[in-house]
Parts: sequence; structure tokens; C-alpha cells
Amino acid sequence: MPKKISENAPIHPFVLDKISMWGKAISAQRKMRKITMRDFAHRANISLNTLQRIERGEHSVLAGNYLHAMWVLGILDNLCSTPNAAMMASLVKRVRNTISKDDPDYY
Repeated sequence: MPKKISENAPIHPFVLDKISMWGKAISAQRKMRKITMRDFAHRANISLNTLQRIERGEHSVLAGNYLHAMWVLGILDNLCSTPNAAMMASLVKRVRNTISKDDPDYY
């Protein structure tokens, strides 16, 4: 059973719009190719209920399910660009919070 995400979760409207656009694009591309929901759900290895939620643009669906549906339709590269090497590189090896033993929250 997937983890329940609160509908009151603070998600930026831009992100919600992007997810909604993904859902609309997946729905439109599936319909353009005349693939039934049942057949597409089988091809994408997701449940029919999950596909319906994807096409409605629900934010509680796993991002991996959206991305996999786009990949199955061959539209992943059009909707999600691959980050360049500069975005993936990090000059910092490790990020740690230093906690002092004098800190009252230290246990």
C-alpha cells in the first residue's frame, strides 16, 4: 500500500502545475496512439487506478510512475530534460551538521 500523502502538504503551485501538465500529456499521447487505459496500464506495469490518478495529475502518485509512463510513450526526453554534468557535480564531499554535546537536544 503506498504511503498516504496529506492533501494539505505544502507543495508549490508551480510544481502542482507541472505534475498536472505531465498527466495531461500522458493522457493525450496515450489517446493519440489509440491505446486503451487497460492496455497502457499493463504496458507501464502499473494498476489501472494508478494510471487514472496519473492522468488526473494527482501529486500523490510516485514520480517514478509518471516518469515510467512517459518513457513507455517515448515522451520522457521531451517533458524532462536530463541534467547536465555541472548540475550533477559537487565540490563538497560531505555535508554534516555539527552537534555539540552541550546542546540540550543532544542525546
